[in-house]
Amino acid sequence: MAFGRILLTWAAVVLWLLVWRWMETRRGARRWPSKREVRELAMEGALVTLFGALWFASLGAGAWWLPFLFVGALREWPIRSWRGAFRILRLLGAGGLLAWTLPA
Repeated sequence: MAFGRILLTWAAVVLWLLVWRWMETRRGARRWPSKREVRELAMEGALVTLFGALWFASLGAGAWWLPFLFVGALREWPIRSWRGAFRILRLLGAGGLLAWTLPA
């Protein structure tokens, strides 16, 4: 996989996470994330992108959604609220972006 392709995919995943964070904020007080939050989301995007690149380059021949669902569920376990379920969907959406852009 070319480094440029991974870099572009990372940018798409970070944009997905930024928009998701923006949508998560209260309806009347929507604001863009702070610089600190952007750095955190950029690192999360990098880890998710590298995980996806590893999955699609070696093992992943089919059910791309399964590892992202498991990682999201492990991250949020035990799920105590709808927010936890939506965070799993957020990671699943990032995995979908990776499945769409990374495989050759």
